Amino acid sequence: MNLITDVKALFKRAARRLPVVRDYAAERDGLRAEAARLRAAHDRLREEHGAARAEADRLRAEIGARKPIRPEVGTVHPFELDLLRRLVAETDHLPGPIVEVGTLLGVTTTRLALWKAPGRKIVTVDNYSWNPWGLAPDEHLAVASQVLGYLVRTGHVEQVVADKGAFFRVYDQGPPSLVFLDAVHNYEQTKADLDWARRVGAAAVAGHDYNHLHPEVVRAVDEAGGPRRLCGSVFCL
Repeated sequence: MNLITDVKALFKRAARRLPVVRDYAAERDGLRAEAARLRAAHDRLREEHGAARAEADRLRAEIGARKPIRPEVGTVHPFELDLLRRLVAETDHLPGPIVEVGTLLGVTTTRLALWKAPGRKIVTVDNYSWNPWGLAPDEHLAVASQVLGYLVRTGHVEQVVADKGAFFRVYDQGPPSLVFLDAVHNYEQTKADLDWARRVGAAAVAGHDYNHLHPEVVRAVDEAGGPRRLCGSVFCL
């Protein structure tokens, strides 16, 4: 009887411990699942960190490859400004706007605004597809808009963001008092710019980069009659 009693007691104790064993197994499985989830999250974070580092390296390389923005690059040189200033003064009494084809950063635009009569408007047009500093078009436009912000808000300048050919087709502000051309410098584009300026009856037609560095500009200008006045590479027909 004692043996039977001992066996029964043993089974009773084992039965009492069985839920504990089951709870331990469930907890162990839960911890294993949590560990697997944490490992997966860690792996995702490592991947995201690697992607972020790669993007940072790309941006550093892109910034390092860009040229510093020097406004004097690609614009009218100081010694060439005298002719342009005199042309503004000589046409100040005329009713039409000054039309600048090729804004770039708006440096020359700003100078024209300083020289003109207060009520005279400047229309400057550019599609911002090219600049010598490697800026993307939206960045280029943002810089030019910042430079011209005050003049635009006060009505001295109308900043037109468009291809110049499209602008030429819809222009309806009357004969310009002065047209200043400083956009695409190949023969076809320069000739088209000069033809438009004459077709709309511009009182004065001037431009930039009439020199040996831009032979196609020289060719187009010479075919249009050649410079009547010249200061550096700034010409006036």
